Amino acid sequence: MTVYQIKNEAYTYDVIDLDIVELSETISKNNDLDTDTVLRMFMSSSLNNIEFSPLWPQGLNFDYFGKAKKQDYDISRLGHFLIMKMPVYELLKERLANFGEFLPVKAEGNNMILFNLLTFGQEQKDMCLTKYEDGFEDGLELLTFEQDDIQNKLLFKSKLEGAQKVYCTDGFKNIIQSNNLKGLVFDEDLLDPFV
Repeated sequence: MTVYQIKNEAYTYDVIDLDIVELSETISKNNDLDTDTVLRMFMSSSLNNIEFSPLWPQGLNFDYFGKAKKQDYDISRLGHFLIMKMPVYELLKERLANFGEFLPVKAEGNNMILFNLLTFGQEQKDMCLTKYEDGFEDGLELLTFEQDDIQNKLLFKSKLEGAQKVYCTDGFKNIIQSNNLKGLVFDEDLLDPFV
């Protein structure tokens, strides 16, 4: 089974202009949390698997970022989130429901879904290699997952990597490609930051 790092296509724009400071202020107005607490939640959300659905306000409307509206992608990465059009959500919601939460947003009035991935893949630690720079740990040089753990996971993150990248198996890649959905590329190099 092949594992892929999910990336956006090269030279593309984030779909929405997601400013987590402004979003934290909006969320704190509708809850009993101060803005700094919500902001800290966002900053650590991927590694700590923080769920936002209990705090999520209705009708969040964002501007498209740059030329994203013209790109017209079906599904894209947005940091450690995935953002998808409603037809893609309808296609994926049952398949992804066990791996994260769906947060409704709008892009200039167009309904979309932000998917917050809440699933980790178990790393095969004896096959992972830490990189060192001047005697200090500097990320990973090699990342491998336990096949038994990820075989039924369409999407997952890595704690060793810092939970900043989104990974998938052939199952997810095949769904995206067989439905001709635009916006994502699948890289077998699990650590390469570039497209």
